[in-house]
Amino acid sequence: MTTETKSPASPSAAEVDPNLMQIDGKVFYKYLSISAQDTLARFTNDLRIMVEQAHRILHLAQRIQEAITASEKDALTKARETELRDFNQKDAIFEKVYKFKADHVAIRPHFIQNTSIHLLTPVTDEQIDQVRKNPNFKESDIFARGNSKMVLLSTVTGGQIPVLERNIQIVQAQQNSLIQLRAAEQSTNDPEAKKKIQEEIEKVTESLKTNADFIGKTYGIFTNNIAFEPLTGDFWVALTKEELEKYLQSKQQASGSSPDKEKSKAEAPKAKKD
Repeated sequence: MTTETKSPASPSAAEVDPNLMQIDGKVFYKYLSISAQDTLARFTNDLRIMVEQAHRILHLAQRIQEAITASEKDALTKARETELRDFNQKDAIFEKVYKFKADHVAIRPHFIQNTSIHLLTPVTDEQIDQVRKNPNFKESDIFARGNSKMVLLSTVTGGQIPVLERNIQIVQAQQNSLIQLRAAEQSTNDPEAKKKIQEEIEKVTESLKTNADFIGKTYGIFTNNIAFEPLTGDFWVALTKEELEKYLQSKQQASGSSPDKEKSKAEAPKAKKD
């Protein structure tokens, strides 16, 4: 029933450090790899909470600097101290679970890159009955998500995931745009405005068809109603210039060690707040 799609191995993969990635002039380090879906979902949520609170603390610090009256400054200082105390308590738990402090990464550039995802589409009970007639159908391909039922279309792994996710997001954005344009077409009585909206609908429809056909031919998925569910992922954090230099020096020293001695590993950068 389902297919697994993997990106082809790059011929220069061995020559590239898999722990480093350069994006927009910044070098990111693979800080953590998560290989369990539940853990990835929990980490994503826990990190989001810590990042939001870290930025609230920074915002309060800025407001303290801008405070005009002593009473306002005192109130903001107490609010910041309360937030900081709560953050540190949560961060102690965060460190026990994930083996590093959120305080080290929360306010610097970072992102989670999915390394495997499920592609799902919603189905009705009648559609499930039809799907069950497929000789390759497996009951495990049906997922309950809230009040909806989803069927597994494909499991995708590898470096093509960011491109696939971006293509799906483009298609979904175009679908939403069509809904809005058609609503605008129905609500206007101005012939000139209606004509312009119809022309835009035609353009978006053609672009949507092109993108949907590309996804179908490339990934074998012939439906526009797609949701993707992360299964595993890597957490990347931007390095400072000093951290990158230290990491590369450590790696060079490790690669130059004697094979008869115990193999040493390049020291992973310890991210700290700037």
